[in-house]
Amino acid sequence: MPSTESNFPLVLRLTFLASIILGTIAMGVAGYWSWQRETREINSNLQIQAGFLASASQAVFDNLGNGLTPLGDLLQTINIHAHPELARAHLEKFQSRFPEVGSMAVISPDGLMLINTASAPGVVLPDFRKDGVYLDQLKSSLNNKGPYMLGPPEYGKVLKQWRFPLRYTVRDERGIPLFVLQAAIPLEQRGIYLYDLPLPPSSFIGLLREDGLQQARWPAANPDTTYGHQSPGPLAKMLRAHPELKEGLFSGYSPWTAADKQRIGAFKRLAHLPIYAYVGIPGSYIYDRWWRNNAVTLGAFLLYLAVFSYVARRVTQRERIHSSALHGLARLDNLTGTPNRTGADEKLEQQLQRATESSRPLALLYLDLDRFKDINDTHGHSAGDELLAEVVRRLETHLRQGDMLARLGGDEFIVALPGASPETAKLTAERLINTFSAPFQVHGKKLQASCSIGAAVFPEHGKTREELLKCADTAMYEAKRAGRNCFAMYETHFGATRQRRLALKEQLQLALEKNQFLLHYQPILDLKSRRIVAAEALLRWEDETGRQQSAAEFISVAEESGLILTLGEWVLNQACEQAQAWTNAGFPIRIAVNLSPRQFRATDLVDQVRSALQRTGLAPSLLELEITESTAMDDPESSIRVLTEFKRLGVSIAIDDFGTGYSSLSYLKRIPADKLKIDKSFVDGVATKLEDAAIVRSVLALAASFEMETVAEGIEEEAQMQALIELGCNYGQGYLFSRPLTPQVLTQTFFEPVSGNKEVS
Repeated sequence: MPSTESNFPLVLRLTFLASIILGTIAMGVAGYWSWQRETREINSNLQIQAGFLASASQAVFDNLGNGLTPLGDLLQTINIHAHPELARAHLEKFQSRFPEVGSMAVISPDGLMLINTASAPGVVLPDFRKDGVYLDQLKSSLNNKGPYMLGPPEYGKVLKQWRFPLRYTVRDERGIPLFVLQAAIPLEQRGIYLYDLPLPPSSFIGLLREDGLQQARWPAANPDTTYGHQSPGPLAKMLRAHPELKEGLFSGYSPWTAADKQRIGAFKRLAHLPIYAYVGIPGSYIYDRWWRNNAVTLGAFLLYLAVFSYVARRVTQRERIHSSALHGLARLDNLTGTPNRTGADEKLEQQLQRATESSRPLALLYLDLDRFKDINDTHGHSAGDELLAEVVRRLETHLRQGDMLARLGGDEFIVALPGASPETAKLTAERLINTFSAPFQVHGKKLQASCSIGAAVFPEHGKTREELLKCADTAMYEAKRAGRNCFAMYETHFGATRQRRLALKEQLQLALEKNQFLLHYQPILDLKSRRIVAAEALLRWEDETGRQQSAAEFISVAEESGLILTLGEWVLNQACEQAQAWTNAGFPIRIAVNLSPRQFRATDLVDQVRSALQRTGLAPSLLELEITESTAMDDPESSIRVLTEFKRLGVSIAIDDFGTGYSSLSYLKRIPADKLKIDKSFVDGVATKLEDAAIVRSVLALAASFEMETVAEGIEEEAQMQALIELGCNYGQGYLFSRPLTPQVLTQTFFEPVSGNKEVS
C-alpha cells in the first residue's frame, strides 16, 4: 500500500503529461488539416470570384465599346466640327443607356474638345492641344486598331472627379481619324462593372493595369492616393516580377490599409484587355473561419485539461513537502553528506547577506588534499572515496556549530567561518591541517594524507561569492606552490603570480612543440684525482630570443601542471642518447638523471626507463636515477617497490638532497640505493661550522654502514673540498670544478683521448 500511494502522484502526473502531449498532437494534426482545408476552399473561391469579375468587366467594356460604333456612324452625318452641339442629344441618349458612364465627349484628333455632356452649352471647354500627357494618350487611341481603347485613370477637368476613359476613334473611308468618342467612367462611385461578390468585410475588388496603375478599385478611401500612381500592393509586385502570369493567387503586405495589412487574393487577366481583375481579402480571414469551425473542439479540449489540471494540482499540493525534502537532498554530496557545490553556493550567499547586514567579517577557507590522485591510482577509487568521508568526519570535529563545510567536487572543500577575522581563519586552518598528522584508516590500511588551505576574508578580499572563492582558491594554489601541507592567506600579488604561472605554463607547452629544451651536464669528479667519473643531466630552456629561462621557476610550474611527465621522459631519452654517444666515443661515464616527485609516482616510469635503455643501447650500469629524500620518504613502501624494479634493471639509485628531509633509518636501510648526495646547505659550512661538519661526518658514516657511495653537492671553495676529503668523501660536484656545460664543451674540457672502451666507476 505505501508503494502504491507514493507512486500514484507520479502515475497521475505522467498520465496528465501524456494526455497533454497526445491531445496537443491530435489537436495540432486536426487543426493543421482544418487549416489546410480552409485555405484550399478560400483560395478556390477567390479564384472563382476573380474569374467572374474578369468576365463580367470584359462584358461591360465590350458592350460599351460596341455601342460606340453605331454612335460614331450617326455623328458622321453631322458636321460636328462646325456644330458640335448638334451631337448633344445623341450623346445624352447614349449615356442614358449606360448608367456606368458619367459623361460623353467628342474630341478632335488634335486634342480640341468639341463637346462634353457634363458641361452646359456655351461653356468654354478644356483645350488639350498643349497637354503633352493627354495628347500621348489620345495618340494611342488614334493608333489603336481595336474596337475601343481603355485609358488609365485621371482626374477629369470637366467631370471634376476621378474617372477612366473608354475611347472609340471614328475614321473616314481612307482610315483617317475624324474625331474620338470618349465615355468617362467615374471611379468615386461603384459602377455596375464592379459586381457584388460574397466577400468578407475589409475586402477589395478591382482592376489593375499591366503597367501597375489601378484601373479601378472598390472601396477606395482616398482616390487621390489610389489612382495615378504605381500600385505598391503585392499583386503589382508579383506582376512586375512575372509579367507572363495570366491568373493565380497572391499574398503580402498592402500599405494602403489602416489595419490588417496582410492580404490574400486571386487575380485573372481580362480576355481582350491588358488589365487584371483581382479580389483581395484580409489575411486573418482564414484564421477567422478556422476558429469558427474549431472553437468548440478546442474549448472541449481545454475544459478537459482544466479538470485534469485541478486534480493534478490537488495531488501536487500533497507532494509539496516531499518535493521540498528532495530539493534539499539535491544540494547534498552523496559521499560525504555535506553541501555540494550548488548547496554551498546558496548557503554562502545567505551567509554573505547576513554578514553584509550585520557588518561582521566572514572567512572562507579553500581546502584541497595533496596528491589525492596518487591515492586513487595506487589504492583504487573506493579507497579514495572512503578517505574523503573520513576526512570530512575528522574536519567536522574541529569546526564550530555555525561553520559550513562543503565539498565542491573531487578532493576540494570549502569552509565558511561566519564572524571570523584573518587571525581566527589562520588558527582554524592550522588546526585543520594538524588533523591530518595522524594517518587515516582506510580499507584496513593506514594512509597518510595532507592538505593545502587558502583563505580569503569578507569584505577585505571580496564582497561577492565569486570574488571570495576566486581569492581563496588562488591562495590555496599559493600554499601548494609553497610546498603543500600548509596555509596561505590571500594577498593581492597572488593573483598576478598565478597569472604569471599560467602564462608560463602556456609558454612551456609551446616550447615543447618547438623543441626549445636542451640538456647541460655538470661533471661529478673524484675529489682526490680530479678526474670525471659521472655527469648530472640538467634541463635548460632557451627561448626563441636565445634567453635562458629560470629552471627554478619553470620546473615547479611543469610539476604543478603535469607537463613535467612529458619533459621528464624527454630528458631521460636525451640523457641516455648522450651517454651512449660518449660510450661509443670511448668515454663510458655514468649519467645521473633527476626524477621529479610527480614523475616518480607515474605508473609507467619503469617502462619508460626500460624503453630508453633498449632504444639507445645504453648499459643500465651507466644510468643513475636521482630522487630527493623527501620524495622517497613520502610513501616509503611504494618507493621501495619502484626502486627495487630499477635495481632489477641494473640501474643505479641516488638519494638527492640527503639530510634535508625526515628519513627513517628503518626505511632507509630497506631502500636499494647506491649513493647518498649530501645537500649543498651542509657543504657550505663544512669547513667553518662544526655542526655542519658533524652532519656530513654522520652522513658519511651512515653511507659507509649501508655500503653506499657519497657525493657532495655545491662545492665552491678549495677549503670545502679539502674538508670533505679529510672527512672521507670521495666524490663531489660544484662550481669549484665546473658549471653545467654543453656536451661538446664538457667533452673538450674533461675527456682525454683514450683507445677502446674504459669503464669508470
